[in-house]
Amino acid sequence: MADQTDGDILVLDHDGIILDLNRHAAEARGMTREQILGRNCADPDIPMRFCQTDSLQCAFQTTKDSGKETERIFSEVMPDGRMRYIRANCFPVPDVAGASAAAGRYLYIRRDVTEQQHLEQRLQQSEKMAAIGELSTYMAHEIRNPLFSIGGFANALLRNPSLNDLAREKARIIYDESRRLDVILTNILNFARPTEQAMGEFDAASVARQTIELMTIGSGERGITIELDIEPHLPKASGNAENLKQCLINLVKNSLEAIPDGGTLTLRAARRNNFVRIEVEDTGRGIPAELQDKIFSPFFTTKNKGSGLGLAMTRKAIEEMGGKVSLESTQGKGTRITLSLPVALSV
Repeated sequence: MADQTDGDILVLDHDGIILDLNRHAAEARGMTREQILGRNCADPDIPMRFCQTDSLQCAFQTTKDSGKETERIFSEVMPDGRMRYIRANCFPVPDVAGASAAAGRYLYIRRDVTEQQHLEQRLQQSEKMAAIGELSTYMAHEIRNPLFSIGGFANALLRNPSLNDLAREKARIIYDESRRLDVILTNILNFARPTEQAMGEFDAASVARQTIELMTIGSGERGITIELDIEPHLPKASGNAENLKQCLINLVKNSLEAIPDGGTLTLRAARRNNFVRIEVEDTGRGIPAELQDKIFSPFFTTKNKGSGLGLAMTRKAIEEMGGKVSLESTQGKGTRITLSLPVALSV
């Protein structure tokens, strides 16, 4: 029965040596059972190593130290740059009398729970959006009115000819800051409310070309190579062309900022099953694994400037068009973000 499961099942000794394993554990790594037996569960030469090297996060190490069942959920980046979530459970194997571990034997089980984690994140995102919506309503009523008054009085002071230079400079700062706060407030309100999208059919390849032409002017002078790979006879996509263009502008802008000292930016468009997929890939700094969960969260940013809404708005717009967004990134090698939109059906 262990060979029929889609998870990894191992029997380990007290030193983490693999004494037995199921078929999935070997096949998922492109190895034979004999090639894995006798090796340590944290052996870095085994693709997708079974155990975590961090003893505080390793379920096997914790169970060995405590003698109790342990569960851990951790993320790992696959060779293709995609991230997945793993649930690891470790159990001490009792002896015949059921009183203690049999000669230091442990049952170690790994399962891919990426889909469950994704659903949980989507639920958390929905709850977060509901909270942001309530907050934005409060802000609209309680903050915008006094903010307009502050900006209005500051503007009136700027037009007063009796003000000296020092007072005029202070009034200008007050006016500029009130304008900046109003922009932030507008961004929050726009993000919280549903996007108005006129749905239709459009040529995604044409939108991709227009975006590249618009955003990459002068890139050659900065040592940036632009590659455009459009699949021939690409079907039309279903959604809103202008909103897709704004999403691509956000992604291309981020990619260009990730390769300030030169590199390659690639934009691809192709059909995958019933979706039109558009990929924006760069050879930049990449995103650390611990930040990849947060990169599409509203108000999260790694930059000194910006509201942290660009990628969050991108995902929101694509999902409202019936599509999805995925991220693949390896630190030091680059990032690829894929937008998938439904193809337009002839119905």
